[in-house]
Amino acid sequence: MLTTLKKIVQSRDSRWSFFNSIGHHKRILELGCGYGFNCITLKNLFPEIEIHGIDLLDNNKVPDFIEYKRIDLDVEPLPYPGDFFDAIVFTHVIEHLRCPMRLGKEINRVLRRGGKIYIETPNWTTVFVPSFGFKREQHGPFNFFDDPTHIKPWSKHGLFEFLSQTCKLRVKRVGTVRNWLRVPSSVFSIPVGIIKGKRGEIITALWNLYGWCIYGIGIKE
Repeated sequence: MLTTLKKIVQSRDSRWSFFNSIGHHKRILELGCGYGFNCITLKNLFPEIEIHGIDLLDNNKVPDFIEYKRIDLDVEPLPYPGDFFDAIVFTHVIEHLRCPMRLGKEINRVLRRGGKIYIETPNWTTVFVPSFGFKREQHGPFNFFDDPTHIKPWSKHGLFEFLSQTCKLRVKRVGTVRNWLRVPSSVFSIPVGIIKGKRGEIITALWNLYGWCIYGIGIKE
């Protein structure tokens, strides 16, 4: 019963829904794969999937199953042939780039026809969220500029234009990252996080309640 309920709630997450739509026997690229959180989720969902990742980390910090390349997305082209990937995952990276517009043509080039991309980034309205001082030593942003590596906040229409005009993709959807089924637990998690002294729990709850992030999905036709 609990597993079924968890799956129902999870199915309302925009990122999780995109992952589930990818399917088996596909080739995926994550731009800014980090330590592999998204890649691990995808591999658990679809063990046969082929996953490529790009970041600025040393190779030994990335899971072995990721076919990894160390690339600076601000200045270097994507090191892949055209029409190579079925899907691209691009979460919480575009706001860190100084030259994100140059990536649009490359994203279009490496996607196969019918291939799709999921982008997620902080909502531009996060510049107005108070910079909460609770347990700062545990890190994690409330305000957009709490992360000193953030450069440019994005709006939903900005993501639409990036996907449509820069990447030359059909925009399937742009929206706010908010799971309404998680709202009751998010409300409860804030006072619990304060009592427990867990900044991360408060941030996770706030992000969902506020709609701290936005997303866009584009498809190559």
